[in-house]
Amino acid sequence: MVYRQKVQALRQPDITRQPEAGRAAASDRPLRKGRSSPENPLLPHDALRDLHTLMLHCKRLEHELRSPHASREAFLAGTTIHLGTGDLLSAPPKDTLATKLAPEGRTPNLTGKLLSPARFAGRLPLCTAAARGMQAAHVDRFVVAFVRAGSPESYWKESIEWAQQECLPLILACSDATGGVHAHPGRPSQYLLDFTAMSRLAKRLKLPVLTVDGEDAVAVYRVMQECTLRARHGGGPAVLWAALTMQTARPTQADSPLARMEKYMAARNIRL
Repeated sequence: MVYRQKVQALRQPDITRQPEAGRAAASDRPLRKGRSSPENPLLPHDALRDLHTLMLHCKRLEHELRSPHASREAFLAGTTIHLGTGDLLSAPPKDTLATKLAPEGRTPNLTGKLLSPARFAGRLPLCTAAARGMQAAHVDRFVVAFVRAGSPESYWKESIEWAQQECLPLILACSDATGGVHAHPGRPSQYLLDFTAMSRLAKRLKLPVLTVDGEDAVAVYRVMQECTLRARHGGGPAVLWAALTMQTARPTQADSPLARMEKYMAARNIRL
């Protein structure tokens, strides 16, 4: 897989998951007798291990950066694991965690981060323009733009409409922890990115909007896999809409994305 070398480099002792208090890690629990479950060709066991490793890395970065947006390891790992050299990642200005997951560039001094200077009118128009450049260059690369539901995003409707009309390789990965409540109720409604507005636009444009449990790493992986294949083969843009637990009601340790991933792997006798 395109992210394998980078993920393998993350497999260091300092990020190995430690067993939680009163609960053994999935890799420490005895496996059931018998062989592991048959491999899914769309998500083989090695890919599951890579996904788990990347989730650990995201969790470590979350603690190091003291990120206010918790429990995103499944969402971030499940999306960025599909990025390869030459793809571009754009995240909101203050989302340092997501930016650190950008892929490598084609040259050592060039990364896959797509930054938008403050003087520009909007971040998403820049992402769409970058996707248009990739299309014109006839390369099987794409742009993934991370956004947050309920937050203002200038010209997001115009950007998506342009991408759909021109069949551009753009993926909008939206994390939704609002529970339907706007984070910026005082802002003009045309700038707010919410599911209702997105659904209306998608219906008009016939744009695929794929909703997924943003704390289920396997589900996010598979949805992003479909979006990636679509973008790389000229299918046009897509929106991945990931529902997360509201910040005021964070999941318990036992229900955390990492714990859910480990339970999934343990149930299939897949060693970490």
